[in-house]
Parts: sequence; structure tokens; C-alpha cells
Amino acid sequence: MYGKGMGGAVRRGAMVMGTAVLASALAVPAATADGPTEKYLGKRQGKIKIIVYPYTWVDKQYRSTSLKNLRKHSIRITYKKCAWWKARASVKWGKTVDTVETTVHGCNKSVVLSPMGNLKANVTLTIHQLNADDSSGSTSIKPIG
Repeated sequence: MYGKGMGGAVRRGAMVMGTAVLASALAVPAATADGPTEKYLGKRQGKIKIIVYPYTWVDKQYRSTSLKNLRKHSIRITYKKCAWWKARASVKWGKTVDTVETTVHGCNKSVVLSPMGNLKANVTLTIHQLNADDSSGSTSIKPIG
């Protein structure tokens, strides 16, 4: 098909190289941790123990580059056991409070809450078990930086 000698190998190599260049030119750029209007600051993590088993949380914090006094949080809460529970995150934003909450039912579930607030404000994270024991626990998450 390509003839004898090295000519066929050279043509195949050029064709493979051209395909690789085209594929890299058309590839989607790699995703980044922060968007164009926010800068990743770091993360905090911890546990909220209710009765016996802990809820684990990880808070990734971002600073807005367009609004000087704004911080965005991305808080993932995970519970490894079976339960019916509600997670709520509140943070001061100007003269008000931004509150985000969700209810979860099932086993080994995770949820992400994304409140936004003042750059130097603490986030209050509260977990409330809605089972028969009706227990709750909370923690205060400090800002990074």
C-alpha cells in the first residue's frame, strides 16, 4: 500500500503526527478548580458527631475576583450510615444571611451546599437528624486567609 522501503513508514508517521496535532488543537481545555471570577483559597475539613457516628465535611473556599468582599463556599457533607437528615449552612452576607439547606434520606449519602457571604465571615454548618432520636450538631467554619 505504501510501497517498499522507508517511504511508507515516513508517510504513516507524518499521518499519525498530523492526527495528533489536530486532536490536540480541537481538545477541550482542562477543567480548573476555580472559574474566571473566583480564586481558590484552600479547604478546611472536620467532623460533626451526632450520637455515635460522625458526619464528615470538607469546605472548599473561593474568593471572588469581581466582588472584593465576597467568598464562595463549596461544602460537601458525607454520612456513611443510613439516616434521614438535613444539612444547613449559613453565612453573613452584607446586612442579611445566606442560608442553604437540603434534606437527605438513605444510606452512605453526600450532599454539597454552596453558600456565599462576606470575605471574613464564619459559616455555621448544622446537621439535624430527622429520625426518631431527633438530634442535631453544628460547627463554625472559619475563613481561610
